[in-house]
Amino acid sequence: MGLPRFIKLPGYKQFDYSPRYWDPEKEEREQRIRQIKHEMGVDMPSYPNRTTIKRGSFRHAKQKAKVKASQNSNIRLLIILAVLFLIAYFIFLR
Repeated sequence: MGLPRFIKLPGYKQFDYSPRYWDPEKEEREQRIRQIKHEMGVDMPSYPNRTTIKRGSFRHAKQKAKVKASQNSNIRLLIILAVLFLIAYFIFLR
């Protein structure tokens, strides 16, 4: 005799996927077109609007942004110093 269960545990869920439509002839035709374009030297990406994410691309972008921010801060510092020198010039020498 088992102990009564106070909490009902969920049952196992099973994944059941059935594709709505699949055309093997179209897939073969597209594969042949890609192969012919590859042989001719016209490499077209399978997804033209899709960008690729390569290993280290996020790190490279972060470093690039850091350099850009450093350059912007240096320019801002030079402008502030120039304005301060102009203000000091007009105050002390006039």
